[in-house]
Amino acid sequence: MRKPFTLVEVLIAMSVLSVFLLGLMQFYSSTETVLSSGVERTEMFERARIAMDMMANDLTCIYYSQTDDDLTPFEYSENSYFQVSTIRPEKLNTEAKTNIVGAKYSWNTSKQTLVYSYSDKDTFDVKSATFGNDTELVEGVTDFSVKPYYGNGKKILPSLVVIRMELVDSKTLRRIQANASAKEAILKNANKREFRRMVVIDRGQPKPKL
Repeated sequence: MRKPFTLVEVLIAMSVLSVFLLGLMQFYSSTETVLSSGVERTEMFERARIAMDMMANDLTCIYYSQTDDDLTPFEYSENSYFQVSTIRPEKLNTEAKTNIVGAKYSWNTSKQTLVYSYSDKDTFDVKSATFGNDTELVEGVTDFSVKPYYGNGKKILPSLVVIRMELVDSKTLRRIQANASAKEAILKNANKREFRRMVVIDRGQPKPKL
């Protein structure tokens, strides 16, 4: 007959098992944190990519007439917005005669979002364009800027446009949505990431000296 375990042996075994389980829980918690962080980062990159691709597409498809210097194909405010006359694959408005429209991208600082809108008719000059309602493109934008580079001569059409955008992760967005009154404090310590896109515009205009 085997000798039964003593109380001391049982306590030692339980202690060893507890240490093992605690280590296992910490490992699981760390793994879950890493996976969650990776998902948040991937989602942030995807939001930035969609927004940058859309803006870059409208810039590269900009409508420019070398024979009419009175038209303004591009207009901007460095930390606020930019708008372009761009060529779309198809008409956005059935009443339009061409597929050339005005596209506007602007940063809504109060809602921390980047929004876009299109003109309601043919637009060859963005200064005279009338834009429709804003549509949210990406949320969690804590900073936004656009910087064009022009060649020699009139500053009508840039040869290069650099778009810069700063985003917070989805976890921060959920915290803000749950507690809007503490938005400033949350953003102050938020996990942010900066994204940049250089868009080349080649219509035969003078190249800038960077």
